Amino acid sequence: MEQMKELLHWIWLAEALGPQSGSFRALITQYESPYDIYEADTDELSRLPEVTERALAALANKDLTPATAILNACARLGIGVLTYADGRYPNNLRRIKRPPVLLYCKGNLPDFNTRLSIGMVGTRKMSAYGLRHAYKIAYELTSAGAITVSGMAAGIDGVSAGAALAAGGPTVAVLGCGVDLVYPPHHAKLKREIEKSGAVISEYPPGTKPNGYHFPARNRIISGICEGTVVIEAGLGSGSLITAKDAAAEGRDVFALPSNVGSRTSAGTNGLLRDGATLVLSTEDILDPYKYVFPKTLHPEALADVQGKSEADLIYLNDLGVISYTPGAPVKEPGTPAAAPAKEPKKQVQAKEKTETPAASVDPSTLPGLSEEERRVLCAIPDGEAVSLDHLTTLGLSFGEVIAAVTTLEIMGYLQKLPGSQYKKTI
Repeated sequence: MEQMKELLHWIWLAEALGPQSGSFRALITQYESPYDIYEADTDELSRLPEVTERALAALANKDLTPATAILNACARLGIGVLTYADGRYPNNLRRIKRPPVLLYCKGNLPDFNTRLSIGMVGTRKMSAYGLRHAYKIAYELTSAGAITVSGMAAGIDGVSAGAALAAGGPTVAVLGCGVDLVYPPHHAKLKREIEKSGAVISEYPPGTKPNGYHFPARNRIISGICEGTVVIEAGLGSGSLITAKDAAAEGRDVFALPSNVGSRTSAGTNGLLRDGATLVLSTEDILDPYKYVFPKTLHPEALADVQGKSEADLIYLNDLGVISYTPGAPVKEPGTPAAAPAKEPKKQVQAKEKTETPAASVDPSTLPGLSEEERRVLCAIPDGEAVSLDHLTTLGLSFGEVIAAVTTLEIMGYLQKLPGSQYKKTI
């Protein structure tokens, strides 16, 4: 009963101050508990110069009815409440300038205080390149013992979370709404799977709808809970850059994956690299700074065991609702409208006898955006035939280069994977 009373006053304080409060640290430093703050009168609280007029006005309202309703909802929905004073509250998050008063949690929160945690963020409108590398890095980080953290947004965030699940490890999603809601809606299954091995968390109480202004506040939790944040792919207006900015402001590491100069989805990441972010060419570039910080829980040597397993599993991501994928067709974000069917040509009144003309195959050299390795793989597959991975490794490419090439070509819809690891061109 005493614990419930304590939680009630924590929720009252969180609701009074709201997210990103600059007054919270001053109050929790001066008073031992939220109950003491609740009992203090306005004159007493006003002597703290860091406490704003808005906060003073909110703290003057001693009505516990809204907090009671939230606590009852949490009990009914199976939602945990992790307060700033709780030993499970992440130490990294406790140190940021404006920490959350509390976190609502659904699932099983991993131990952030003994394990490396890395934020994985990026654009919603990802390219095949971004998808492949987000999956590979998240899968390998998880395999090495790190906790990946994302916002469960469409695109890079969803792929990163899905890859962590595929690797068998926990992942954590920070939401800009209540943890009882799903946003975006097509990530319902992804959210359920995250809750089984990891957790979804939020500073917003249950029932809170996803409003646009919630997400910049949410981003500081992603960067604040982690030792470092990886930006996989981001344009200049991407919210991922806010997360990177928050990470840098708190003295955390910022990593970025390089991409084509001039690409719409790479201007942000390339700009981060220009401004001093750490270049990521492999997962080892992320793990290296921390291998002596977390010697008991981080295992970089495990990366050797997952080579070839960390390439994007498109069927699994489709099953989670992260992407919309049909073998032989380009990957789409769920909910993308299908192209309108082409109109049939008008029949000629006096048509001559029909003759079947085989469709001409596409010359791989004319396809835009392909690497040299991807072009070589396409050229090596005869029209209408399927070949094995073993056949493709005779091209003078390493096994890793072949796997990377066929994965990207499959994402772009140029290859179809058949049973027995056979690949057939679809163009």
